[in-house]
Amino acid sequence: MPENKEPILIIGNAPITADIRAEVDSYTRVVRFNFCAGMPQHLGRKCTDLWLSGRGRQAHKLVHSHLDIDAQQLLSLVITDPPPNPVTQTCFRLLGRQGSLDHGEALMTKFAPAHSKKRITAAARQQLLAELLRLGQPECKPKWPSSGTQAIAHFVAAGTPVHIIGFGFQGWKRHPWRLERRYVAKLQEQGKLRYLA
Repeated sequence: MPENKEPILIIGNAPITADIRAEVDSYTRVVRFNFCAGMPQHLGRKCTDLWLSGRGRQAHKLVHSHLDIDAQQLLSLVITDPPPNPVTQTCFRLLGRQGSLDHGEALMTKFAPAHSKKRITAAARQQLLAELLRLGQPECKPKWPSSGTQAIAHFVAAGTPVHIIGFGFQGWKRHPWRLERRYVAKLQEQGKLRYLA
């Protein structure tokens, strides 16, 4: 693992029963996702990097719900869906396809105080999916990698040591969970990632 950078902690949304408040507070940067698994007390409060889904009902709910996160303390906000096609979005609205509507700009506005705000590009997302597909056969035809795996890939590519907890590799059926597990195991073998004990 690179020694010249502090590790970053990425907290997934799988259930975590252990009290990790002290460990969370020891990291300079802590990444969380969407509703942050409810931010229960035993998972600490620190959140410096927030990765959010930009499309569908969950994104709509994120826009209109209170997240107990101080946007002034956010170093980065990342929307994990690429910028939408305006024509397609208009069609979705006319057809009432709520699950396909993009709310990325509204989320950017909601968390405007974040020091850095960006969206994952379609090219970056497809490149990661292609890398995952080289690891074997997926359970079904995947659409794109999960937000958690996108975050892991992002920080590993930057040369940042990554520590993770709360990754269960299950959920929406269009993520290649089996391949994501293999990808994380490969990074672990390479010394680029470790699980928070």
